Amino acid sequence: MKIIVLSGYGLNCEKETAFAFMECSRKLGISNIEVKIVHVNEIINDPSELKSSSILAIPGGFSYGDDTGAGNAFALRIENNLLNEFQEFLSQDKLVIGICNGCQILVKLIPEFSNLALIRNDIGNYQCRWIRVKVDSQNNSVWLRNLDELYLPIAHGEGKFFMDQSTLGQLIENNSIALRYTDESGNYANLQFPYNPNGSTYDLAALSDKSGRVLALMPHPERGIFFTQQDDWPLKKEKCKRLRFAVPKYGDGMLIFENALKYFC
Repeated sequence: MKIIVLSGYGLNCEKETAFAFMECSRKLGISNIEVKIVHVNEIINDPSELKSSSILAIPGGFSYGDDTGAGNAFALRIENNLLNEFQEFLSQDKLVIGICNGCQILVKLIPEFSNLALIRNDIGNYQCRWIRVKVDSQNNSVWLRNLDELYLPIAHGEGKFFMDQSTLGQLIENNSIALRYTDESGNYANLQFPYNPNGSTYDLAALSDKSGRVLALMPHPERGIFFTQQDDWPLKKEKCKRLRFAVPKYGDGMLIFENALKYFC
């Protein structure tokens, strides 16, 4: 199995994302995995790299400095140079994930998401914090299979999913709602800050396509693969020790990568 993690033009989370896949393969004891960080220009010059892979990951960052809107320029680079190859990849039994800036790129390339946008956070500034999200029970995402609630970090300035009610209704009807922000009690955030950190419509944190093979999410699972990456790990560790529970090694982000690898194994 080959996994391609895109890089270039300001994407800056490719190493963490590639590491997450590799650590996941070690955890699961899967040895026949190749994870490659590949500049988008390399794929434009040689699309066989994409064709021969099973998973495409578009990581976070600030492609083109977000100067023309987050993800816009990078999405156009793919659309203008790799559209046929990208569409062919989507038509096959393969997986795609777009994380943060990758999510902003993906929503401009997936036809089902063409009537929505990711815009500046309502609070008006960059948000870097840990949040809680819930997997929509009707969603069929391969990446989120058998998952319920997740604790993950976010880091973005333009993370608000924005759309009209008709578009939202269509996403709900298509079971494309993947993750929604919740409060500490597990109730939907109802647009309340900081539980919904950006004012996203319907508390949306992630979308998937009809096939369930494409996931576009604003949280960063690759930054939450280890328990000790969590902001509250010292407190939780102490609770585990006092209750004589085993201290976990991995965080919730690992579960998303596990689902992807298990899909092919």
